[in-house]
Amino acid sequence: MPRTVKTIVEEVLGIPRARALWTANYHPAFPLTPQDFDIAALLPAMLYMARRGERRGKGNFVSTFGQIHNGKTQPPSIANVVSGMLVRPESALEGFDGEVGQAILGDLLLAWCLENKKHAEGHREQVQRIFPTHYLASWIDLPTALANLRGAPELLTSLLANQDKGEWLVAGPCRTRFPVGVTYAENDLLSLFGRHMSVRGPYVSDLASDIFCEENATDIGVDELLAVRLAQACVSAPLKARGQNESERIPNRHPIAKQAAKSFRDDLAIFIEVYGESIPRQAFLQMLEAGIGLGLTNLTLSTLNLLVEWEHSGQVPEATMQQPWPLFVDASQGQDKSLRELSESIMTEALRRYERFPVLMTLLRVLDDRARFDRKLREELPPTFPDSTNFINLLGNIYHERHKRADSILNSLDEDCQRLSKELEAEKEFPEIMENLRNGSGSPALRLAESLCELMGDRNQRGNYLIVLESTLMPNRPNGLAIKRKVRRSQNGIQRSLDLRAIVLTPPLIDFLVHRHLRKSAKGKPFQPLSFQEFLRTLRDRYGLYVDRDLPGHPIPQELLLRNKAWLERRLRDLGLLIGVNDAESMKQLKPRYQGEAKHVA
Repeated sequence: MPRTVKTIVEEVLGIPRARALWTANYHPAFPLTPQDFDIAALLPAMLYMARRGERRGKGNFVSTFGQIHNGKTQPPSIANVVSGMLVRPESALEGFDGEVGQAILGDLLLAWCLENKKHAEGHREQVQRIFPTHYLASWIDLPTALANLRGAPELLTSLLANQDKGEWLVAGPCRTRFPVGVTYAENDLLSLFGRHMSVRGPYVSDLASDIFCEENATDIGVDELLAVRLAQACVSAPLKARGQNESERIPNRHPIAKQAAKSFRDDLAIFIEVYGESIPRQAFLQMLEAGIGLGLTNLTLSTLNLLVEWEHSGQVPEATMQQPWPLFVDASQGQDKSLRELSESIMTEALRRYERFPVLMTLLRVLDDRARFDRKLREELPPTFPDSTNFINLLGNIYHERHKRADSILNSLDEDCQRLSKELEAEKEFPEIMENLRNGSGSPALRLAESLCELMGDRNQRGNYLIVLESTLMPNRPNGLAIKRKVRRSQNGIQRSLDLRAIVLTPPLIDFLVHRHLRKSAKGKPFQPLSFQEFLRTLRDRYGLYVDRDLPGHPIPQELLLRNKAWLERRLRDLGLLIGVNDAESMKQLKPRYQGEAKHVA
């Protein structure tokens, strides 16, 4: 029987090494698992971690509302949730009896509280996520496995907590307003979403210690009330994470893209603290999710930018030298064909460069694996928590043969290349990979990384990295950063289907950006003046979003740039975010639609 490529790699490298390398992750550089996730599902998990100081595990949602089929409890639908709530006295719902009443309650849940798998409509589809309208949404274990969120809520929680020491986040008050393992008054995210909540008894160990104060909740909305009633039906919060390869502790990782991470942290902290109580909840969630999508996109592309420089120089650039990845924005949001096609062409080229990401991550894993077990080096390695920059710089010195142990490590990797090439030759497969391993001109570390990526296949490497970027861009969503369309193109007489993406600014994202940059990160500061020109400069310098300027290496006709700028100006005016008494650029000032509270921001 022919051996699989994974079996061959395991035989050559050994099973433990093969398992460490046969993946797409490298969390010291990029603290996300490159697979798909839903940004709209992150906040309930973040609320759980803020309150409990631990990662969420199994809860009671499926056992409470699911239906037993062939001895197994199936995930519930909206109809199952409705029937389950109406028979439980703790739900305290009256007036929904009968077929019509149940249909109305189901529609309310689907409109305000729950969402079906693949955004499907109807009451018979599987429920997949809960809207974070209230803190008690964190009691509902959706998605069922926290791992399906690919480490994103842990990353955001770590960014907001901003603890500068330790491998894991430590529960208790800290220097920011977003600690973990605390009560509602001590964390601004919990304070915002945990209206009318109190704590009874040992709040850390008792999963049912969070109490909703019914007598005081005279101003609560139907969206919040539905989340509360669902949680009350489930009786208690989920358990902490447990099981094989699971840890209840929250990793304390700082991304190597420090500039993008700082911008992301400041944006979330300021927006939550200043506007959380003044913007209507549903509008606030749309804007906050848009900001999270933008921040994660900037973090992802900035990480690749840094790794490209690291491959060239062996060093991660200092935070002050880090630049965002440039993207051209179609300010017309697809209405102007020329602007849309220009953004699509630049994004297509960016995605071709993005294909280098999995190779660089595999290169880091290959070097890391050898460095950690080198006899003379393993005791001198810099820490990888919370900041792994020094460790990755050491790997860069080995890669560029500047370290005293580089020769020994690279010789060992070259031996791996030769042995793997020999085994592939015996199977008479992958001649190009075999040739690269044996006679390639690059570093043996790079030859091994490139070959492993090829052997793992497009789906496990390039495909997964494209999916994680797709998740952060949220294409064709009302608050996403991109629009996507499918076209058919002829190449060498063969018709091919292509996905084209253009970068856009949806209304919730524009709202988020304008309101966030009208406030400074300081206590008691009022709205600061922000001109249209300053806003455009902020988009470029902070997020790499170009509207009225050429991208580096991409000359763009001036007429298109002026048209694009006019589109954004018009949309800002239509949203009530721009005022100007005349045509002078300096007189065009941005203004808020919502008044916010000025609180302390970390």
